[in-house]
Amino acid sequence: MSDQTATVHATQAPVTDVHPTVGPTLASPEFDRQEITGFGRDDGHAISVIGKMLVVFFLYSFVAMAGVALWTMWGFGQPQPQSPHSQHADDTADF
Repeated sequence: MSDQTATVHATQAPVTDVHPTVGPTLASPEFDRQEITGFGRDDGHAISVIGKMLVVFFLYSFVAMAGVALWTMWGFGQPQPQSPHSQHADDTADF
């Protein structure tokens, strides 16, 4: 067994350098400075557009809520009161 393990170790190439070589053969970083700056501009634009949309949706909701509240307070959304002398069949039903 010891002869076989010596043969296996002798045939394997030793690992001498685990780091890539420095020079023109290296790949560029994932994003360069110009792309990162562009991403920042795009994010800033998206944030401002989303903020404007949220303001518009809030104002729409506020106006709709105020309109319904006023409509209800003015009595358009409430049934008209009945005169005290009028009776409905439901009120006089025998149980």
